[in-house]
Amino acid sequence: MRKVLVDYFDKKMEISVPDDAIVLESNPPPGHPEPQKLVRDALANPLGMPRISELVKPGSKVTIAFDDPCRPGLPRQIIIPIILEELNKAGVPDEDIILISANGNHVKRTKEEFRKYLGDEVYNRFWSKGSNTRILNHDCADPEGLVYMGVSEMGDYVEYNKLLSTSDLFIYCGTVQSSNWGGMTGCGVIIGLAGARSMRSTHSWDVVGDPMSCHGDQNKMFYRHHKDAVMDQIEKFIGKKVFYVDAVLGQGTQIVGVYAGHYKPIQEPAWKQVTELYQVKAPQADLVVVGLPQFLLYGESTNQLMCLVGTTTAPRHWVNKPLVREGGVLIGCGKCTGVIDDELHPSYAEVAKLFDRSFNAGDMYDHEDQYLHRPDLLFKYSHCHGYHPIHPFWLFYESQYMLDHCSKIIFAGAENPGALRQLGCEATRSFDAAFARAKQVVGHNPRVLVLPTFWSKPRMQFYVE
Repeated sequence: MRKVLVDYFDKKMEISVPDDAIVLESNPPPGHPEPQKLVRDALANPLGMPRISELVKPGSKVTIAFDDPCRPGLPRQIIIPIILEELNKAGVPDEDIILISANGNHVKRTKEEFRKYLGDEVYNRFWSKGSNTRILNHDCADPEGLVYMGVSEMGDYVEYNKLLSTSDLFIYCGTVQSSNWGGMTGCGVIIGLAGARSMRSTHSWDVVGDPMSCHGDQNKMFYRHHKDAVMDQIEKFIGKKVFYVDAVLGQGTQIVGVYAGHYKPIQEPAWKQVTELYQVKAPQADLVVVGLPQFLLYGESTNQLMCLVGTTTAPRHWVNKPLVREGGVLIGCGKCTGVIDDELHPSYAEVAKLFDRSFNAGDMYDHEDQYLHRPDLLFKYSHCHGYHPIHPFWLFYESQYMLDHCSKIIFAGAENPGALRQLGCEATRSFDAAFARAKQVVGHNPRVLVLPTFWSKPRMQFYVE
């Protein structure tokens, strides 16, 4: 047996796995030595659109949207000042520019979170000492801030932030990386600036639970096709193109690539770079082990739903065939105390009980409308920095694939086994106990794959042979 260190909350857990176990970690490159030059070159040579200076004039109203702080802030601190410089040179003063965080259904950010995320330079230029700040949070539940834009060719309800239609130029600063949502991130307007009903259209069970959305191939994914269809409908309605500036990241969230212009032409080169940097070959495994650090995308791994999502979505980043064989086992190394922060995640505990009463996540679909309109929960979203009440539905929908695909999902090192049993999983005190339980299903000589740092390093895409 060999020893491997895997992420476990705020430390590492040492586990023993067979000598022939395969351990996969991403190997991010160092950041570009001149990231500002990368940005300027991309802005000088946009794909599928004219340069920013040709799209604005004095008097133009411009909005710059950016990935919310679930994504790293460092790229924004480099890219946004350069965009502002381009706009100012073209005669657009700061007073005619609005910055907006593309939060989707996520929490609204505080002023100090914005300061840390955007950096002092941008924050001090745009955060007013009065109440009329020009750094905004997108609100997916505010009807006054949304505009209905029609129905996409794939039947999606398209209701989005009104700044898309009132701005003379709308710029989006995003990130491209491997994702179980669409195969690759990017085209961030679709998620970050949607109204809740539109989010329901693209995130609901019929799309996320579809077998063609349950892999990591951006070229074939059903969910990705919906994103493109929505983007096309938005641009059809507003009568102009959104200008994207998307970054690919390396070590320490430093920039290694920048792609600017229209969403469609920048996809191929951005995806190509991410694939070259982060796609790894892997065999199909009987057992996959996932390390879970303290902080995951939507909260701490003490929360049982964060543990579930962190464990079940990592193996979904596959291309060609599933990373875990059908009937295999997943082991997540997570602390899981079963504590849900009711201020940050006001509906999570309720929705977890709803899942416990359902045969599978798809049964929850008919309850979505309630959580789109509950006044008590919406108040916590709109005014108390909590997640929108519909948000946990998407997490159960994306997790159901692995719950069905695997014979067992086991959490090693969990402190509250009951919280995980409620989600259809098992728990053990130690990894050795979890491994012994897994071998009852996959046999005594399983093919084991370990992902020690999947969430603490840039995410991989697995080409499964």
